[in-house]
Amino acid sequence: MATAEAVAAPSAPGYSNVWHAGLSAFWFGSFFLWIPLTTVLLQDRVDHLIPQHGMQNTGVGIAAGIGGVLAVTVPPLVGAWSDRLNTRYGRRRPIIVLGTLLTMPGLFLMTAASSYAELLVGYAIVQFFFNAAGAAYAGVVPDVVPAQQFGKASGFLGTMTLLGIGAGTGVTSLLGDVPLVYLIIGIVVLVSLGPMLWAARDEGKTPVYRKSSMPFGDTVREFLRPLHEGDLAWVIFTRLMVSAGITVVQVNLLNFFKDVVLGGAKADTFTAIWLLVMVVSAVPFGFFGGLLSDRLHRRKIFVYLSGAAQSLVAVVFILFYPTAQGVVMALAVAYGVGYGLYYAVDWALACDTLPDKSQSAKDMGLFHIALTFPGAVIPFFTGPLIDALNGPHGNGGYRVVFSSAVVFMILGTAFVSRIKTVR
Repeated sequence: MATAEAVAAPSAPGYSNVWHAGLSAFWFGSFFLWIPLTTVLLQDRVDHLIPQHGMQNTGVGIAAGIGGVLAVTVPPLVGAWSDRLNTRYGRRRPIIVLGTLLTMPGLFLMTAASSYAELLVGYAIVQFFFNAAGAAYAGVVPDVVPAQQFGKASGFLGTMTLLGIGAGTGVTSLLGDVPLVYLIIGIVVLVSLGPMLWAARDEGKTPVYRKSSMPFGDTVREFLRPLHEGDLAWVIFTRLMVSAGITVVQVNLLNFFKDVVLGGAKADTFTAIWLLVMVVSAVPFGFFGGLLSDRLHRRKIFVYLSGAAQSLVAVVFILFYPTAQGVVMALAVAYGVGYGLYYAVDWALACDTLPDKSQSAKDMGLFHIALTFPGAVIPFFTGPLIDALNGPHGNGGYRVVFSSAVVFMILGTAFVSRIKTVR
């Protein structure tokens, strides 16, 4: 047929909190894996396998670069494949299950690696297959969640994101870079599959009809159209900016605390506590913000409040260089409020603006790039810039870098106003 049949959304009644929790459980497992793996475990593994001082940052950069390429390219391509897949088990679930299972050998190879090359192979396996699973999962949400409950689903997804970050970071902080951590991560990810598969059991029951073929150039332009046309393009752009601002803050937080707040003291524990306070503060706003956005039929206001709260924290860091630990922890609460409010509605904004439900996974894969791309690119610039601008008697580099976070946040907040189909 010349047009694809849109996936029919189920009616709103009957989609309970338990069902939403089950559907979003896979996002808990995903962030339980991603955050410790990319912020702690990879760096520790590189340090063990490349003992030469001066080469370790290069080793981390190469690994992060490979992971970044896969995180950007795999989701939209696998998402597009899942949009066209018809099996008795659905369109998305076979890819999610297979991708998750094939992630496990990568985790094993990372923890068992005796050389940097083996570590790279293991990390690439994890990035490829778990991003593939995540791409297919991104298409499940608009497939099975009724439009009236996109905000509720986004709130649950945001809450699971925060809980996964907190739990994964907590376990890693307690145990360190040991094989048991990788085993726990693998078990949590596999367990998180079960509730999601139950909640998404009706996914893929509506057959998908292929569109007529087009010339290759037209196919590429159609594939990339959501990046530059329509409201989804503004959603992707604003998420890219907000994610960039969040990345700038998070990747430089430990060294900022060490150099500015603690005066050179060891900052690992303080940073972990700060992040935990931030996550605990974010959870209620992430959960109830999504529900409230459905009731009010408004999403943008939550993004505006989020940008204001997170920008305020960065501005205080820039202007005052606070050293009172109580004040810095209070800023963690303020940052968590903004963090939670944004994750309460970001998925809802994307689902609300999808141009074609029959291609939801491909377009949600493009949306996913806005989350992964900043983490793959920004650390290459901010770290060297801070080192270059921090003098022997000052820490001015942090002011410049955190100022960029404020700019990103302002852009990501202001341009939400360009989304016309969502209030």
